[in-house]
Amino acid sequence: MRKLIYGAFNALAAGEIARFEQASDNPREAQLERLQDILSRARATAFGKDHGLASAHTYEDFRRSVPIREYDGFRPFIDRIVAGEQNILTAEDPFMLATTSGTTGSQKFIPITPSYMREFGKASTTSCHHLLRHFPRVPEGCSLTVFSPAEEGRTPGGLPFGAISGGLYMREKWAMKRFIAPIPYEVFQIKDYEVRYYCLLRAALSLPISTFYTLNPSTIALLSRRLQQYGGDLARDIYDGTVRAPGEVPAAARQSLKRFMRPQKEKARALASLAEQDQCVPYKVWPELQVICCWTKAAAAFYIADFPEFFGSTPVCDITYGASEGRGTVFLGPDKQALALRTHFYEFVPEDEIGSAKPTTLLADELSVGSNYYILFTTSGGLYRYHINDVVKVTGFHNRTPLIEFQYKGGNIFSFTGEKITELQVTEAMARTLAELSLKLRFFTVIPEFRPAPHYRLWVEPLPGGESLIESIKEQLSAVYDRQLGASNIEYRAKRESLRLEQIVVETIAPGSYEAYRKALVASGVPDSQIKLSHLNPKPETRAHFEALLDKHLPAPSALRSLGVS
Repeated sequence: MRKLIYGAFNALAAGEIARFEQASDNPREAQLERLQDILSRARATAFGKDHGLASAHTYEDFRRSVPIREYDGFRPFIDRIVAGEQNILTAEDPFMLATTSGTTGSQKFIPITPSYMREFGKASTTSCHHLLRHFPRVPEGCSLTVFSPAEEGRTPGGLPFGAISGGLYMREKWAMKRFIAPIPYEVFQIKDYEVRYYCLLRAALSLPISTFYTLNPSTIALLSRRLQQYGGDLARDIYDGTVRAPGEVPAAARQSLKRFMRPQKEKARALASLAEQDQCVPYKVWPELQVICCWTKAAAAFYIADFPEFFGSTPVCDITYGASEGRGTVFLGPDKQALALRTHFYEFVPEDEIGSAKPTTLLADELSVGSNYYILFTTSGGLYRYHINDVVKVTGFHNRTPLIEFQYKGGNIFSFTGEKITELQVTEAMARTLAELSLKLRFFTVIPEFRPAPHYRLWVEPLPGGESLIESIKEQLSAVYDRQLGASNIEYRAKRESLRLEQIVVETIAPGSYEAYRKALVASGVPDSQIKLSHLNPKPETRAHFEALLDKHLPAPSALRSLGVS
């Protein structure tokens, strides 16, 4: 059945592949056509009226009428959608709001319309076609796809909000969900993450898995470690036709797993043998495995370094660049992603101009190989010239269309697994923490650490004489700050709950270090008014300085004198 489905897909995809290839020869024309299509359906909306889109007939008109905005610039419009108003950003009503983290403490809601989903679908069709062309044995098995629930709650206006990954899954055809990505949706609704991962593996071990297809490599690494941890227990369940998870399995999830419960004694014996040898790793458990598709760039590269342990020589391909706010690329082959011309309308700002009052904006045909750009999205979901704060690099061209790769989040943002922590969030979380604990600090900064497991370290400098107080409440400070950071950033909270991030670790900087460093900077010629020591992932030289002054090796007076401070 799977091969029949994939065969039918390739036949149906032929038209979209031809249209993409034609567009790639003339990206400017294709992009301006996309823009006019989006604008034609937005002119009578509240946003369209506010920005005079009825008179925006060219790209130049559009650029003059609509300023570049980050999410907060759209928040007043989205707040109206949340309240239940219609015809605000799009004439077409959104059917859900995708949730993601913002640059402030407030949650971001991204409107998702049927047209927006069709835009996503075009990119997915092109990407899947090329994936199958490069890995023709993928149809021999299923896809282990991990996503989050499409509905986490409802707005006052009645719109469901949740993960776009779940929303995409829910709109797939029945045959795709049954035979290509058959892990039941109910499994991903399990709140207890240990139980969820166990049940996911229990279902997957009953299937031939040819593809791991999920955004976060951290999730894949975590599942691989849980496979090692629970291998013996899973073997017994497969032998007996049961599911005995390390916690209660909700009734709906248990019911959905029944079709995976047929005892498979031979498979159970093979898994038990691997578990006894401490060899319960995916590439040995699923010999059909052909490819791993996930994020591979920026912080994700850390996890990829560990993949040979789990996957041997199985190829790892970048899953393409995108976010809830928009899809940026299509997969053409390993390490080859082209701008998704037929999906959204894109503009690019040279990286060094993003802070300018009037930055240069370029279209797809105006980019240069090797250069970095901030990417702007205009979509049929209601985002116009949206500044997502992502930096991409042009690596080449497919016909005349740029090949691009995600590089990093712009500004002072850090992300291990998609949490996108900002300096504002860590600062606001600290303010609430200090208020809750009736505590005062001289200085703090948050440092991302990959080892021994991904987590954030909180470096704090107490007031003079306050070292013993900090030492006595380190665990409490860690717990409170961890909770407050989760309150500022929902994705951080989700990653903590799902065990992809460990708890905050608190370390103490010797009293006087901050002031000594400021004095040393001034003595070196840095104007006092320009000294801004970051509260998140500071510059390497700043980080190296404070690393030497942590509580595990407090400085002698000479250490401060070496900075030129008496």
